[in-house]
Amino acid sequence: MRKFETTRFMAALAFAIVACSGSSARMIQTHMEETRVGRPIKDVLIIAILDNQEIRVVLEKHFQDWLKVKGVDAIISADLLPMNAGTKLEKEAIAAVVDKYENDTILITRLVGVEASEVFSRDRPQYFFNYYGFYNYGLAYVTWPTVYGEKVKFSVETALYDVKTESPIWAGESQLKNPKTTGLAIGQVVDMVIKELEKNGLLPKAP
Repeated sequence: MRKFETTRFMAALAFAIVACSGSSARMIQTHMEETRVGRPIKDVLIIAILDNQEIRVVLEKHFQDWLKVKGVDAIISADLLPMNAGTKLEKEAIAAVVDKYENDTILITRLVGVEASEVFSRDRPQYFFNYYGFYNYGLAYVTWPTVYGEKVKFSVETALYDVKTESPIWAGESQLKNPKTTGLAIGQVVDMVIKELEKNGLLPKAP
């Protein structure tokens, strides 16, 4: 990303975060593999589990832009693994992309649901152990909630997986209340996840 584009992106994102100040957004739970603390990721495939393809693209690209700003190469599934509503990505297709682009990690983000919360970091349910299990489980709820000013509460779960072991590195659940727009809600989710990844040393240190 060129310097001018990076500056413009950062300014726009800062505005979005400030504009969200009237709503409530917080990371309500996280899980971090202790052996991976301080070991930055290098190249990530981003997958958002959503039936609305427009929102899927916006969410994935927002993660991609932020990760690139932080020094991580990133590709998005919307560009390489197109899909129609009601279908799902096959593990073989994901693996083929990972092999081609030599990704070391996969970041998957999904809706937990409206007025719902999954406590994945306590009992470590079986679906959480590998990235495709998490992806399949995430297909149970794929509809982005309607956001237009009335009261709404929903959660977004994001998990980062190691490609070689297929095991989780980090995961977190972001809870949002009354976001003003879908765009601002996406900005809040991505901002919280990036801060957590940075806090745990999973992003390269600034030169």
